[in-house]
Amino acid sequence: MPTGTTASSARVVAADALTELEKTEEYADEVLSKYLGSSHLRGSDRALAADLYWGTIRWRGRLDSILTPVFHGDYRRADPVARILLRMGAYQLYGQDRIPDHAAVSQTVELAIQRLGKKAGGLTNAILRRLARERERWNTPPEGADELARLAFLYSMPRWIVRELVERFGQEEAELALDVANHRPPISVFLMDESGAEAFEHKLDEHEVKWEPSPFLDGYYRLHAPSFPVIQPWLDEGRITVQDESAGLAAALLDPAPGDSVLDLCAAPGGKTLAAWRKMGGTGAITAVDIDSARLVRLKENLDRVGAKNVTVVESDATKFESEQYDRVLVDVPCSATGLLRKQPDLRWRRKSHHVGLQHALQHEILDHAAELVKPGGVLVYSTCSILPSENIEIVQSFLKNHPEYLREDARGFLPESVVGEHGDLETFTHIHETDGAFAARLRRMSH
Repeated sequence: MPTGTTASSARVVAADALTELEKTEEYADEVLSKYLGSSHLRGSDRALAADLYWGTIRWRGRLDSILTPVFHGDYRRADPVARILLRMGAYQLYGQDRIPDHAAVSQTVELAIQRLGKKAGGLTNAILRRLARERERWNTPPEGADELARLAFLYSMPRWIVRELVERFGQEEAELALDVANHRPPISVFLMDESGAEAFEHKLDEHEVKWEPSPFLDGYYRLHAPSFPVIQPWLDEGRITVQDESAGLAAALLDPAPGDSVLDLCAAPGGKTLAAWRKMGGTGAITAVDIDSARLVRLKENLDRVGAKNVTVVESDATKFESEQYDRVLVDVPCSATGLLRKQPDLRWRRKSHHVGLQHALQHEILDHAAELVKPGGVLVYSTCSILPSENIEIVQSFLKNHPEYLREDARGFLPESVVGEHGDLETFTHIHETDGAFAARLRRMSH
């Protein structure tokens, strides 16, 4: 059933990228970057492709809840491409106020015909037209939903994450955290050389990029879209690096001095390595270790981009890496990534509740091994991008019980008090600090 229209290039790119994301373990931003890079989209078309991609990912749970009862058959067993296209179409109807309903429907139907045939096009047409008529579905949780299910629907979040947030913050603050997790994050960057601050700020103002300095770290900036075309030359020249302030705060807690020997375990893609290198003024020696060869390629590219010569990159399992001892060791362990719900919305669908418990043993093992690689008198920083106590404070408390040679040092000596939690560790939350959620503890190995 041809519609007499051709699916726009922006929608084709978004659909292709979403289809690829279902088949790969790559990060969502890497998948989109690849497809945008190979397209000829510019300006508003590029922005539309990105919005359809991220919006469909972010609101997937709510979209699926709406689509399931109106689908002809078992929605969960439908062709994955059909589900992706229906989500994209429904997102344009409910989550996009700039796209007319007729365009949202006809463009999605055309894509369905191209990819799945006329029958699928007819089904897509019927479902989306019904959703366009029954707009109240967007704000109506499933019948019989309890409070957790209601929040999971409204904020498009897995039930287990909603439960964790309610337990962590209480319901009122959890709702704020859930709401903020669906906002688009700013881009956070830091200057490799702070003497370039005036020129960088002038460049941003000249191109009317909305920006603000970090309230926590000198040389860090929050940039609001669209800013990548403006900052790309600075990135290419190694004058700035994209990094969330929370990662910069973990590096600041490590506080390496010029001339130190530093080990960054689980280092890729290298943001904290670069922050440590910057703090050391390019002196001393850094060893960056990671088990993921593909991510190590990105780390090496980042090092080359800024001209970091005194960094040794090693592919190794963090629990098995053997070396001499170091003045400073940073270990950023694999975790639930519950601090990244805003920045990486795909993770909410990729992580399952049982993954959290499975990571605990590995987190303990990595931290225990890292402790052996610290010189007497040296510093070990344990960090995560999680907001769950079971991956943060509880791991550190258990470690300290088993390692009497280590003492916790209060982060207030190194960081602004506003990012230090009740136990004296770095703790950031997106809904409070406007950064990624993160945790880091500074542990000193006694010298005797």
